[in-house]
Amino acid sequence: MKNKSQSVNYMMIAVVLGLMAGISSQAVAGPLKVFILAGQSNMEGHATVSTFDYIGKDPLTAPILKEMRNPDGTPRVCDRVWISYLTGWDTFGEGVGKLTAGYGARPNDPTKDGGNIGPEFTFGIYAEKQLSQPILIIKTAWGGKSLNTDFRPPSAGPYQFNEKLLAEFKKNGSDIGKMTADKEKATGRYYRMMIEHVHKVLKDVKRVCPVYDEKEGYELAGFVWFQGWNDMCDGDTYPDSRKPGGYDGYSDLLARFIRDVRKDLNAPKMPFVIGVLGVGGVKEQLIFRKAMAAPAALPEFKGNVVAVETAPFWDDAMAAAQPKQDEYNRILDTAHSLKRDGAIDKESKWEPFWKPIGEPLPEDRIWRFISLNPRDEKDKLPDYTDRRFRDIRLPAGLEQWYMPQFDDSQWMEGKAPIGKGVWKQGGVTLEKYPSAWGESEFLLMRTKFEVNELNYAAYRIAILARQGFDVYLNGHKIHTYIWWNNEPYYRAIALGNEETQYLKKGGNVLAAYANDQYGKDSTEHYAAMDLWLEGITQAGQEKLDRALEEVLPLKDREILKGASNGDYHYMGSAKILAQIGKAFAEAMADLQTSPQRRHNQINQ
Repeated sequence: MKNKSQSVNYMMIAVVLGLMAGISSQAVAGPLKVFILAGQSNMEGHATVSTFDYIGKDPLTAPILKEMRNPDGTPRVCDRVWISYLTGWDTFGEGVGKLTAGYGARPNDPTKDGGNIGPEFTFGIYAEKQLSQPILIIKTAWGGKSLNTDFRPPSAGPYQFNEKLLAEFKKNGSDIGKMTADKEKATGRYYRMMIEHVHKVLKDVKRVCPVYDEKEGYELAGFVWFQGWNDMCDGDTYPDSRKPGGYDGYSDLLARFIRDVRKDLNAPKMPFVIGVLGVGGVKEQLIFRKAMAAPAALPEFKGNVVAVETAPFWDDAMAAAQPKQDEYNRILDTAHSLKRDGAIDKESKWEPFWKPIGEPLPEDRIWRFISLNPRDEKDKLPDYTDRRFRDIRLPAGLEQWYMPQFDDSQWMEGKAPIGKGVWKQGGVTLEKYPSAWGESEFLLMRTKFEVNELNYAAYRIAILARQGFDVYLNGHKIHTYIWWNNEPYYRAIALGNEETQYLKKGGNVLAAYANDQYGKDSTEHYAAMDLWLEGITQAGQEKLDRALEEVLPLKDREILKGASNGDYHYMGSAKILAQIGKAFAEAMADLQTSPQRRHNQINQ
């Protein structure tokens, strides 16, 4: 007869053996399920992790957020899902690891967490819930890529310019031979990279998925395609896009794409999900959406291709608030707007809040300035580029030109704006400049002002500039801008403690380095440069906040916390992309279990 102690021991052994059996069954649950995700920027995913909270504010999506986060609020790491993600612009790179947030768009380094998610995150989460096997996601996505060229399937042949385009090229005197060669070179490049990367990963699965069991092998369980923007906007390739059937060429290419992918991966019946572009909601882009979904209705794809509409996940409240945010941002970005003749609009509603710092007033200040051209060959740009702003080697004696003690007595002098040519943009014409820039490309300018009081709650630069610039305050660089700005107005650049520490009572020196603008195939240069510092009191800030509340109410500001990018990226909303990824996973699960799918598996 067993004693009590023996019974307990046997029970413990039984429990341990049961647990081991459970663990073993999880570890060897069948072949590795491999899903391929591909497309352009919306497959990349531009939804920042900072927009996750918004998902939880809607009772319909709050359960999704619970799946996406750990109890402490950090993004979940999937236990049984691994990912290989190939992306990048000029430099391509691969990110690998267990699936978590961060495998969305990676603008800085394709190998590192970019702080964004795409559909892959919730796709993997819900696939893991549905399957007992380990899962590998192979994702390839690049922004701004078309199906008609970049992902063009091999069976479609080379891209052919239509007759209308060829006639335009001929009329413009374009080198048709070179353009055709360039197009042929671009044709199918990203399709090939996608296929090559899938083969590379599958050749050495353990490199990405350490738990891969070679005895169990892997199954190409499905493909998700999420693309469309570049084709939808390509009026050259689809000249009749506004008419019914105008995108039939896209439907044909996508059907070929499905066949070619299956052929090149030796998976003739691999389930295929088409993510139908839904930017703008259910009432937008009906012709293109119909064309995207069309291949799923072909008899040859019955039971193994499905189109998933993403338009129903569009956030109408967020979309309605976005224009208000744009107006709000425009106001904050504009220190001073200009009238049609280029004069500052003193009657603007937004003029009274910020005040110029120091005396004399900006319009009365005298600037010392000098213009010059690059001396070294390496500093010259013979060809057009819109990134013109750059550092150049200055002539001897100008190395310390921005320091307060620098002697600028031999420079030209006058009032700002300092300019050249005629700047016409946005209904405004700037042509009357108090001081002439001269013919040279670069400009150095300095002015002095006296400050009696510094009792402001916030500070900013008000600056008029067509091209890039550096701004110095009392010998310290406080801002750099390396791009261009096509809007003729005084921009507002906020200053923090790091910059304002150099502002002092008494004498101050403000200096700027800038360059002019020129257009491609144009010899007409134009430029304008003016700047000063401004401050706002606490009382002024409170009045401004009340005025801005009318432009963007607090309710809309809360809604827009769920957005992080342009509307063409589903407003960079994790709420939208999380629902899309979940829908893709559910559609894939339906394909896996459909009677037609089971029939195909038996007969393969």
